[in-house]
Amino acid sequence: MAGTITITISRSIRNLFLLIFATVLLITFYRSATSTSGSPSTSYLLPSSWQNPSSSSGGDIPEEIANLIPAERELALKQHEYANNMQPYFPPNPHWGGGREDYKFHSDVELRKLAVCTATNTCRENQTNVIILGYIHAHFHIYEGYMGGEGIWTRSLVDTLEKWGYTILHARDDWPYMHYLHNQIPDMVKAIIAWRTGQYGTFDDQVKTHGRGNGIPAWKFFVYNYFPDHYTSTVGDAWNVHSEFGYSKKPRNFTFIPYVVEPATTPPYTPAITRPYQVYILAKYVRYFYPGAQPAWEDRGIFLRAKNILEKEFPGFEFVVGCKDDRNAAQQKEIPMEVPAGVRNLGQMDRLEFERQLANSRAMLGIGWPTISPSPHVALSLGIPFINPYSMNPGSRKDDPESWAQSQHHTLKVLPPPHIYNVLRNNETEFVDAIRQALLHPIEPFILPIMTREYHEKQISEWLHTDWRSKAEAILEDRKKGIETQNGKEVKLFEL
Repeated sequence: MAGTITITISRSIRNLFLLIFATVLLITFYRSATSTSGSPSTSYLLPSSWQNPSSSSGGDIPEEIANLIPAERELALKQHEYANNMQPYFPPNPHWGGGREDYKFHSDVELRKLAVCTATNTCRENQTNVIILGYIHAHFHIYEGYMGGEGIWTRSLVDTLEKWGYTILHARDDWPYMHYLHNQIPDMVKAIIAWRTGQYGTFDDQVKTHGRGNGIPAWKFFVYNYFPDHYTSTVGDAWNVHSEFGYSKKPRNFTFIPYVVEPATTPPYTPAITRPYQVYILAKYVRYFYPGAQPAWEDRGIFLRAKNILEKEFPGFEFVVGCKDDRNAAQQKEIPMEVPAGVRNLGQMDRLEFERQLANSRAMLGIGWPTISPSPHVALSLGIPFINPYSMNPGSRKDDPESWAQSQHHTLKVLPPPHIYNVLRNNETEFVDAIRQALLHPIEPFILPIMTREYHEKQISEWLHTDWRSKAEAILEDRKKGIETQNGKEVKLFEL
């Protein structure tokens, strides 16, 4: 008995050491990847316009004003008074041209606020620093409630910029409109976050060139991609902004701004010992179980076989999922799809219900898609391990995640059990054993240090206070001499 206890304690200590080592390693990779010799230093500057958490609104003062620190509140109240005087002359939310152009209405309101505060000397700290959001998922999140990975990132970004008093203009993916906004207030626009292309034109159509002097300077344009290691900027690596860091031993220099993973509050954390033996499958569409989505478990009978084995060891064991068939009626009739036998479908859920069901589970199971989803981070924050399928190249080694062909979560694959269980795709033995180990070894809530609010705000602050024009100028000088220091097929000469 004493020997068993000693072995168990030793295993726990070893797992804790591996977790700490992997976390430190991941942060070290990031720091080394984002540090380049000769780059201007960027201090972590926090604006004084942070909201005062002890304040409370009262009377007719809007809550967002009442919660400001006194000096900022006084300026904001003056602006509020001027805005009320102007309101009768600008009817709300017009649908210009018969289409939905609410993003233009929002930006016009913000431009009027800038005009008022500059004319009356009532601009708050950072109000004249403008960020333009020009990627389509920001529009989907703000106007349609989209809460995929890009939407969650947008919410974190907007919350922080608004808290610090920055002006945010909306531009959908409308490049002509971004050009228009920039030319209204070129000295105020600090950055444009967008894709290179959009429904209404491309960056190449609006960029500053020798023959287009009023174009958007390339160094103000940051190419957004949720997924890491996409280098599509004209200027260089750091002008590629990613929401997930991924994993690599090689130095990388993209700009990493994570979304925020919050500690569990709604729903509250419940100890694993009080939860049923429930494994939540990460899949919001039935088609994720079928060919076309490249499922990790091609034989859908694996779920029923695993259930039959595991329910003998863990009373009441079951797989649950919350998904729907999002195909049209003709597609559903032509190729019927259903949730595999052995899996109980909870149906489509909103975010709060999804997190409530997840919090009632003891493990989250990936089935290959979606990749690098925020949901495994949420699971860990609730004290729920993630089972991460991966595949190998002919020369891959199991002990070298960087050599793998693919994994469902490229960032989290570096963490060891009992937080992450990496399982070879289509390997039924590993599949069953990983679930068993996850059920036997519950974890406490865990948030990767690079996904915390503190780290998120540190990254945004450094991004906002970097002298991007000087960095671009140095890259351009090298490029003119035939020295290329950046990655990607889109890098080329540009105008400052």
